[in-house]
Amino acid sequence: MKKWIEKYVSYPIGIIVALSLFSVILLVMGFDPASSLVTLIYGSLGNIYRVSETFVKTVPLLLCALAFLVAFKARFLNFGAEGQLYIGALCAYFVASQMGDLPGVLSIPLVALVSFISGVAWLVIPLILKLKLEINEIFPTIVMNFIAILLTNWLLTGPIKDPKAQNPQTRAIPPATWLPIMIPRTRLHAGLIFAFFLAFLIYLVLQKTVLGYEIRAVGLGPKAAKHAGINVPRTIVIVGILSSGLAGLAGGIELLGANHILISGFSPGFGYQGIAIAALGKFDPVGALLASIFYSILLVGGESMQRATRPVPIHLIYILQAVLVLSVLIVQEFIIMVRRRK
Repeated sequence: MKKWIEKYVSYPIGIIVALSLFSVILLVMGFDPASSLVTLIYGSLGNIYRVSETFVKTVPLLLCALAFLVAFKARFLNFGAEGQLYIGALCAYFVASQMGDLPGVLSIPLVALVSFISGVAWLVIPLILKLKLEINEIFPTIVMNFIAILLTNWLLTGPIKDPKAQNPQTRAIPPATWLPIMIPRTRLHAGLIFAFFLAFLIYLVLQKTVLGYEIRAVGLGPKAAKHAGINVPRTIVIVGILSSGLAGLAGGIELLGANHILISGFSPGFGYQGIAIAALGKFDPVGALLASIFYSILLVGGESMQRATRPVPIHLIYILQAVLVLSVLIVQEFIIMVRRRK
C-alpha cells in the first residue's frame, strides 16, 4: 500500500504543482493561463477525434518508454531508441512496399517482425562495445541515433523519395499492410491494443518470472548477481534485444498504423520522450502506460495551443513537459523521504 501511494498519489500532486508553475510562466509571458489550459484540455480530449489523436500518440510513446525501462531495470542505458525507431520504420517500409496484395493477416505480422529485428540489429555494435571492450553504452547508442536519422533523411531525399511529392517522403505502403482502424473517420489503429498488451506482458515478465528476477538482480548489483550464479552478460543481451526490438517495433507500428508513408521528421523525438515517460512512470510498465497517456495529452493539447487565437509558443509547451516530469519526480522523492523519516 505504501509503495502504491509513493507511485501514484504523487501524480495528481505533481500535476497540480506543474500546472501552477506553468500558469505563472504564462502570466509572466502575457498569456491568459485559464484559457490556455482549457485549450490544452479541449484540444486533446474535446471530442472523439481529439481523443483518438491523443491515443495515436500514446502508441509510440508507450513502446519507447517500455524500451528504455526494460533495459534500465538491468542498468543498461539504451539512449538509442530514437535511432532504433527510425531504422525499424525504414526497414518496415522496405518490406511493406513489396507486399503487394498479400493479405494483412500475413503481411502485417511479417512487417512488424522485420521492424523488431532491425531495431535489434541497430543495437549490435553498442552491445559488442559494452560486453567485449567494456565501453559505456551511452555514447555509442546516442551516436547511432544520428546515423539512423541522417541515413533515413538521405534516402527520403533521393533513392526512395516519392517523385510526385514536394516533401521528402515515400509513396504510401499497400493498403493491405495497414493496421485496422478502431474508430471510423479517425487514425486510431489496432496498434494501441498491441502496445497495451505489451505493457502488461512486460510487467508480468519483470515481476513474475525468473528472467524478471535476474534482470532486477543485475540492475541492483551486477557483482552480487554474478556471485549468485546469474549470467550477467546473457541478461544484458536479453534486455538489449527486448529494448531495441520494442523501439524498432514502435517505428514499424507508426508506419503501419498512423502514417502509411515514411516522411522526414515523422518522429518528434519519441525515443527521447520515452525516457522521460519511463521516469514519470517510476520505471514500471503500468506506470509508463498511464504516464504515456498523460504525456500524449500534453503533446496533442500543446498543438492546439499553438493554433489558438493567440498561439502559445512551442517552447512554452516544452517547458510544461519538463516542469511536469520534474514536479512529479520531486514529489515522489519527497513522499519517500517523509515515509523513511517516520
